[in-house]
Amino acid sequence: MKLLSFLVLTIHFLNINAQIEALFNLKRFKSIDENYIETYLYIYGNTLKTNLDTSKVTKGVEILQYIENSNKDIVAYKKYIIEEKADYVESKGIMDLQRFALKNDKYNIFVEINDINDGSNIEKHNEEFELNFNNEIVFSDIELLESYWKDAENTESTNELTKSGFHMVPLVTNYFGPDFEKMAYYFEIYGMDNYYKDSRLLLKQSIVISGSEEIAGQYNKIKKIATNNIQPILNTFDLSNLPTGNYDLKIELVNSMNEVIISTLLPFQRTNLSNNMKIDRLNAVQINNTFAAYLNQDSLTDFLECLSPLATNLERNIIDKKILNMNDTLKKQFMFSFWYNRNPNNPSSEWEKYKKAVKKTDQLFATKVRRGFETDRGRIYLKYGPPNTITDRPNEPSAYPYQIWHYYKIGKFNNKRFIFYMPDLGSNEYSILHSNLQGEFFNNNWKVDLHRRNTPGRSVDNDQNPNDDQWGSNSNIFFINP
Repeated sequence: MKLLSFLVLTIHFLNINAQIEALFNLKRFKSIDENYIETYLYIYGNTLKTNLDTSKVTKGVEILQYIENSNKDIVAYKKYIIEEKADYVESKGIMDLQRFALKNDKYNIFVEINDINDGSNIEKHNEEFELNFNNEIVFSDIELLESYWKDAENTESTNELTKSGFHMVPLVTNYFGPDFEKMAYYFEIYGMDNYYKDSRLLLKQSIVISGSEEIAGQYNKIKKIATNNIQPILNTFDLSNLPTGNYDLKIELVNSMNEVIISTLLPFQRTNLSNNMKIDRLNAVQINNTFAAYLNQDSLTDFLECLSPLATNLERNIIDKKILNMNDTLKKQFMFSFWYNRNPNNPSSEWEKYKKAVKKTDQLFATKVRRGFETDRGRIYLKYGPPNTITDRPNEPSAYPYQIWHYYKIGKFNNKRFIFYMPDLGSNEYSILHSNLQGEFFNNNWKVDLHRRNTPGRSVDNDQNPNDDQWGSNSNIFFINP
């Protein structure tokens, strides 16, 4: 029986000459009447221009998708505009799903994205794929899901986000960072009734370590399924205890003789910072012939201290309170465990890359009393990387010197900002004043604090209008639209 070849089409639209940044994915399905593909397109809202017309402050795109068959004939074509309020697009981005009914053949899909507020902001992409559904037992492609919920109103016939009685929002990436606690996915099995009518088969779903057959811990589910012509499968795995690493989602259909009928793999990456070492387990860590074994002993304490910006609470507790009582071997074991948890395939490379970033923070942010990684700007730089833009305002009237750092994307979050300020006016020590990133320092009265330079006794009860009632103040404008 023929296995439908596995296809992953997660494409990053990244072009140094353009501003649009997007992700594209394509999955193949079939229904009783036809074969079809679904295309998933996610566009980062920060990479689109804003229409500043006061009557309609919006962002949007014109999207063109068309498909050529093996004879170069255009067999599907869609052109449409998506336009939303600018603040919504800034925070949520643009998610688009389209369906195209197609026959079995080889195809090439062309995608073009145009910023409706900037004619020069254009991205294009094309990708080949094949449909080869028949009467044999096959899987559809596996669709990763950002979220799903029961279709209470039975709107499947009119809503393209709905399949098998569920609304599904696709996840257009195969990377599960620290912000993800679970993996949800959907796929379908076709043609079982042609071979196993009125019986049941076993469906095995597991997470295996990439490149091996080893199941990652308890990530294994087995269930009996009916042999329908089309059998939908919706499943989740809790990823909270899955360590950092490269994995495959493995799906197998097995008969009563325990023979594999068909199988498929979906590769994915996981970063998990909650599943880390404890001090009493470090003695079991083997560091022979690893990078940690050759670390300079005179620098071990400094090396461990500079890890604080990335460390979890447990790791930071070890660094802050126990490092002085650790011998050199234990420090090396800690170093190896720390970087192995973040990149098990190449912890040495991860450390070398981070060490260069630490040196960079010393050059940029160090003061007479603090190393770069100990400062607020250094911590943010090391934890999230360099910002996409920096607004530097050292001499704005009425305000302390300040900087606004703007990140287009941090993990699964879009459009996050940090504002730092220097209240002592001369140390180069910019302290964090406010951020709109969940988990970072939030200060609802940051504009009051920023302008205490000229109004030291100002009450936090005063209303804060966009310009903060201060001549020459642009902080709120820059923070909202850096």
